[in-house]
Amino acid sequence: MKLTRFFVYFLLFGLLAGCSSEKNGPISRAYRNLNARFNGYFLAKEKMLEIENKLAAANINDYNRILDVLPPIDTTVLKTLQPDLDEVIKRASFPIARHPKSKWIDDSYVLIGKARYYQGEEAEAIKTFRYVQSTSKDPNAKHAALVWLMRTYLRAKDYDNASSISELFRNERMNEDNGRELLLTRAQLASEQNNLPGMIANLENALPFVEKRDEESRVRFILGQAYQATNQDAKAYEQFSKILKNRPPYELGFYSKLSQAQVTELKDATDQDKVEGFLNNLAKDEKNREYLDKIYYDLARLELKQKQYPASLDYLGKSTRASTTNRTQKAYSYLLAGQIHYEHLQQYKLAQAYYDSTLQLLPQNTLGYEELADRRTVLTAFTQQLEIIRTEDSLQALAQLPVAERTQRIAQQIEMEQQAQATAATAQANNRTNTGTSGPPPAGGFGAAGGTWYFDNPVAMAGARNDFLRVWGERPLQDNWRRATALSMGGGQTADATTRPAIDSVALAAANAQKQEAYLQAIPVTAEQRQASDKKIEEALFTLANIYQQRLREPEQASKTFQQLLQRFPNTVHASEAYYSLFVIAQSQSQPDQAAQYAKVLKDRFPNSKYSRLIDQPDFLSQFTAENAAAHALYDTAYQQYEQEKYALASATLGEIKDKYPGNDIPDQIAFLQTLITGRTQSPAAFKTALENFQTQYPDSPLQDRAKSLLGLHQRLESGELNKVAEPAPAPPPAAEIPTYKLNLDAPHAFIIAYPNDSLAAQKMMTSFQQYNTRYHAKKNLTTQVIALTDSARLIVVQPFADYKATDQFSRLQQARNSPLVTVKGPKFATFVISAENLLLLQQLKDLPAYLAFFEKNYQ
Repeated sequence: MKLTRFFVYFLLFGLLAGCSSEKNGPISRAYRNLNARFNGYFLAKEKMLEIENKLAAANINDYNRILDVLPPIDTTVLKTLQPDLDEVIKRASFPIARHPKSKWIDDSYVLIGKARYYQGEEAEAIKTFRYVQSTSKDPNAKHAALVWLMRTYLRAKDYDNASSISELFRNERMNEDNGRELLLTRAQLASEQNNLPGMIANLENALPFVEKRDEESRVRFILGQAYQATNQDAKAYEQFSKILKNRPPYELGFYSKLSQAQVTELKDATDQDKVEGFLNNLAKDEKNREYLDKIYYDLARLELKQKQYPASLDYLGKSTRASTTNRTQKAYSYLLAGQIHYEHLQQYKLAQAYYDSTLQLLPQNTLGYEELADRRTVLTAFTQQLEIIRTEDSLQALAQLPVAERTQRIAQQIEMEQQAQATAATAQANNRTNTGTSGPPPAGGFGAAGGTWYFDNPVAMAGARNDFLRVWGERPLQDNWRRATALSMGGGQTADATTRPAIDSVALAAANAQKQEAYLQAIPVTAEQRQASDKKIEEALFTLANIYQQRLREPEQASKTFQQLLQRFPNTVHASEAYYSLFVIAQSQSQPDQAAQYAKVLKDRFPNSKYSRLIDQPDFLSQFTAENAAAHALYDTAYQQYEQEKYALASATLGEIKDKYPGNDIPDQIAFLQTLITGRTQSPAAFKTALENFQTQYPDSPLQDRAKSLLGLHQRLESGELNKVAEPAPAPPPAAEIPTYKLNLDAPHAFIIAYPNDSLAAQKMMTSFQQYNTRYHAKKNLTTQVIALTDSARLIVVQPFADYKATDQFSRLQQARNSPLVTVKGPKFATFVISAENLLLLQQLKDLPAYLAFFEKNYQ
């Protein structure tokens, strides 16, 4: 009866509203508002809540790092929610189309903007939020639109605009819902800018306005993590305790207990035992079975605090074995093991294996992924050089043995490898039996050596076949052979091992013979092979020493390796650089006598080397680069004069290069052009002599083929094969009339940020980059300087980098959220890499667009 009465009243209300619709009376407005709210906005809002709940449920938290205040959006899940988002837009559009004067129009537009945001249509979302912000008379709707506009810019990593919107709220009064969302958005912005104090302040202010219990627990957990990261353990402990009193979801409660243990103050061994006992009790609880990997990981960290490295590695081994579905946690366990081997034990080969395994499992969007990849690259190169030296030394030692003994040693080595493979296979089988898991250990295992792929190893395959034959016998290729055999044997009896066929010795012998032949062929028994082997060792030692010095920052090991290089190969092509490196290391180690000794040897043996000049002129490299650029420009001029048949003028220009810039890097090109001028101005005999002299003086020049061709042409002339004198063939193509940019990936490079003079965002960038380099790249000794390119543009130059590859790695790191560039992204800024030579040319030409075109063509 009451329901019937409600419909009658509703119909009557609708009739009255219809009658007064033209007059825009209060009844008509109430009808429009009621219809717009419950037939459009309310349904769209409920659908949006349903979507956001699904996104929250699908989010996987990485508790080894500070959680995101605003959880990241899983694009895979969003694809499945596209129909729901379209439904939100459809329902929210109803009030806009049918009741344009309703007071729920602005709220409906905000919902449409949110749907566009989740769909990834950022441009449309920005337009929608901007529309509400500029046209709405409802302050709450304007504030909601601005908060979501700020989040849209955050998602696009446009931190300048996000910060600008945040400033708009400075003097605004807001309702609690919008105020809470603004504070959480500001906290996320501070987190992405690596501003933990700012993040903490915003979370502290937001907490009183978080009403939902589970949401409050999550905010408290993030706040506790931020306190822990800033060494405020007492405050962190307080937050984790409040979470546990608030009956949080089980997973959040579990990680709160772990985090609480991490921030417990360890005053003595008793406290450590208590924490360790607490963690072990968690491990024994069946409810925590799926979190065993994390528990063991925290036990490893506890042991690491006490510098108990073997115990820490043991717990990490348990952690990785317990990891079944949580790939990210297994990655962090491998990473911590790699850090222990790298930073504390200096076992770089094992560290490389762990970093390699880490990067195979860790998501690429994880903070710091690029730096881990860079370290993995360094350690991979390091282990490669060690392996080259070890292998070549072993092969050379075998070459010194009599043939019979050499063959015997190889046979013993093959047998040892087979035994090691059998032991590893047995251990892996036992591990599968005991743990029920078959996940592979890290590359190299926790202290074991790595191997080759199974199906590339004939010895392993032959051994596996023998094992199969011993257990199952010879089987026909048919389905369900185990069942058929069991039935035929009656009662499920197993076959006696003594009745099995013999080991397939033929296949094993063939595999061994193949391997022995490969080993014998690799042994350097001839003079040419020994020379090639020595060259490999020489290059590996030089590379290894540089890695020790420049990348691993191990000066003592670097010094030993440079000395080993000079002792084994006194006439190495790297001698001058090796002596200079020893000089630099001795100076850094406060060993003035040794530094003076290395400097004397360097100057005596290589007086004209650039490294000799560096000792007396520390700024020689920058001066050399500038002089080299000027030498190239003069050479281009000389070539143009040669083409114009102004031979005397061209010869004079080449002489000017030799006089002014004797240390240039194009002496062979200068000499060859002078030879061509001789061919044009002097007798054929003089031309022949000049070509022969060029071949003798520059045996490694790429112009040798050209010289050889011209000599052949001259010999044909002398023999009478040619009836007339052939004109010398032209040299390599001339350069342009003005200096041009040249691509040299092996040359020293710099990372550049170009920005307008009037940029407010760039004013603090110099300080930010200096702090960033000190914190994250201290070992690279980077310098930062500002260069005024034009009246309207400036360059921030970060250098030096050894080559393009090193600069490119640094450039990729600037995409991470801890980079100073995250605060200045926008169309007015340009970032690029440039060689030292091209940087000097850019400063001369002052044409930034021209270089950017060169950069896009050659580097991108």
